Amino acid sequence: MPWSKRQSIDNFIQVSKEGKSRGDFIMHRECGTCVDLNPQTRRAVGKMKATITQRFAIPGDLKRGVEPVVFDVDCDCRFHFFCLEQPSPYPGGTPEWKVRYVKLIYDKDKLVPVDGKTAPTFSRDVLRRCPEGYRYLGAAQRMLGHDVDEFLPTIQGAEKGAAHRSWLVMYEKMSQWLDGDEDIDLSSPASNSSGIHENGRLHL
Repeated sequence: MPWSKRQSIDNFIQVSKEGKSRGDFIMHRECGTCVDLNPQTRRAVGKMKATITQRFAIPGDLKRGVEPVVFDVDCDCRFHFFCLEQPSPYPGGTPEWKVRYVKLIYDKDKLVPVDGKTAPTFSRDVLRRCPEGYRYLGAAQRMLGHDVDEFLPTIQGAEKGAAHRSWLVMYEKMSQWLDGDEDIDLSSPASNSSGIHENGRLHL
């Protein structure tokens, strides 16, 4: 998610619980999944097309006759699960498949008025802070106070606000993972304004 940035699974669960307690309402609709498996290395990559949908509300002022604005943001994306087979923790048990990393590529998003007609308008400057793949989701999550990652992989080019083609790099990393490489770099430290690390690597 744009708001969560890089997290361990335990931290992600804790942050999600905190967001839920504040009223965050996020769901995922799965559209289909395929798996690439290398039986020699016992590595796999699961590719799941999904839609992230989050409910937002802008408070109104009933005393002044201003109704609250309630809207959703739907974001089409692709989850990638980097999996490997691990020995069973139990003697004689069946080996288990575990997920080592989860990475997303963001395709496109949109505002959805809950009442069919009312939705907020974000300024051009606010929208431009994120690439087109998750522009509205980023703006709406920032409205809630989240620190949104502005350099996540999308399928868009520079003409759509993306700083680089990091989604191509992501597919290279999938191939390396399936081949059994142990040192693939999926980290995402802070980038400069161009989306490039100081060491010259793309931000994933």
